[in-house]
Amino acid sequence: MVKKERNQEIDIMKGLLTLAMILCHCLQFFGKEDAGIEKILVNVINLTTFSGFLFCFGFVCCLAYFQGDTRRGIVHMLRNMIRLLLAFYISGLAYMAFKEQKIFRKDFIREVLTLRRYPGWSEFLASFAAVLLVGALLLPALRKTNGWVVIGAAVVSLASCFIPYEKITNPWLALFIGSGSYTTFPVLQYGVYFVAGVWAAKRKKWPDWKLFFGAVVLSAPCVWYYWKYDGLPGRFPPSALFIGGGAIGVWIYHLLAGALAGLKNVTIIGKPVEALSFIGRNSLYYLLMSNLLIFAVAGSKFKYRANEYAYVFYFVLLAILTYLERQIRKNK
Repeated sequence: MVKKERNQEIDIMKGLLTLAMILCHCLQFFGKEDAGIEKILVNVINLTTFSGFLFCFGFVCCLAYFQGDTRRGIVHMLRNMIRLLLAFYISGLAYMAFKEQKIFRKDFIREVLTLRRYPGWSEFLASFAAVLLVGALLLPALRKTNGWVVIGAAVVSLASCFIPYEKITNPWLALFIGSGSYTTFPVLQYGVYFVAGVWAAKRKKWPDWKLFFGAVVLSAPCVWYYWKYDGLPGRFPPSALFIGGGAIGVWIYHLLAGALAGLKNVTIIGKPVEALSFIGRNSLYYLLMSNLLIFAVAGSKFKYRANEYAYVFYFVLLAILTYLERQIRKNK
């Protein structure tokens, strides 16, 4: 049986990333993200969150699935891929139903189910599934990950950002290499973060200064771009500056998560840290359910937008989701 070793610092990191993504969605739907601190928040979250989750996926897969029997490891990764794909279907169809009000269009439903349409704020779930599929297929090779493999993955990821995206019109291909016609987080371009997570798990070092050096090198051009142009480089489809730009943020997330894990036994900090770990362990539940509730409210006749409302909605949403999750567990 595959040994699944939980790592609290990664659970905490996933909790931080989950909270950040939900906050970003609340600001985008109910707030004003075009100025002030909200603009900075949304930009930083957009730049780092998907990449951060891939780092966590690589880290967790290395600990849980790369240590034992290859066949069993692949099977477990494929099972998780199916869970993520089902989550994409639910979130995507909910977006079509509530936000675009097109649920009764059979052609739209068919396009979502066959991955020919990636509804808004749901496409990341399909990309998560695609990453696990590729990770499962490459599991024997990924077991041999070292620093040179990470450097090679970085070169491939950045070089692939120069693919002529406008010529990629196949929706399935868009999921793996990007496209100018579909909004996706392509596996090839973001794959370096998964590989970096595998390497970090194998090294077992915190803080990892080699990863810090690589992150600074990758992120520096994006920081310069943001300072000069007051905005992020191209995200859909991803530019090399955008892909590299999130690296230092991912490293900081990991640094913060490790620091919080070390404080879990401190009286005042212990409960918030456990709450973060709990959210991280149940990140898919929080991401999916928050999407459903956000889409439902956003698709209603209630059209009020203000940053204060977005923050209030965010905290109420988290309280509701946590209460529901605990009730579900209690009744099992």
